[in-house]
Amino acid sequence: MSARGDMIAAAADSMVGTPFKHQGRNPKAGVDCAGVVLCSVWSAGCELPDCIGYGPQPKADVLLDELQQRARRVHRDDAEPGDIMLFQYRADMPMHFAVLLANEYVVHAHGSTGKVIKHRLTSAWSARLHSIWRAEGVDG
Repeated sequence: MSARGDMIAAAADSMVGTPFKHQGRNPKAGVDCAGVVLCSVWSAGCELPDCIGYGPQPKADVLLDELQQRARRVHRDDAEPGDIMLFQYRADMPMHFAVLLANEYVVHAHGSTGKVIKHRLTSAWSARLHSIWRAEGVDG
């Protein structure tokens, strides 16, 4: 485990209950799933460019391209708190993001819940898992 990874996880956890806001990047006013990830990563002093300006879903291909350049892909067995989880709903394109916490919990914002939520990584969510990434500057 790393100090920065723990900082990312703590920042994400602190957003639980924050209102969902499409393209939101302010943890006090509202965030979407990309906002949870980006604000958490930024709060730990890691760099990851924003992917704002998208439709109903984040531009997963843009954030995925940035992750490939600025992060390291990790195997599920090596995942640690603070890692970024990408989920897919169809095909092989991720469309949803979350931050991994300890004990197989994730934090993410979902329009259907209207807020940032935390829950265990269930088998249904695990089946949608596209990839896991560790931000540049996070040891582990």
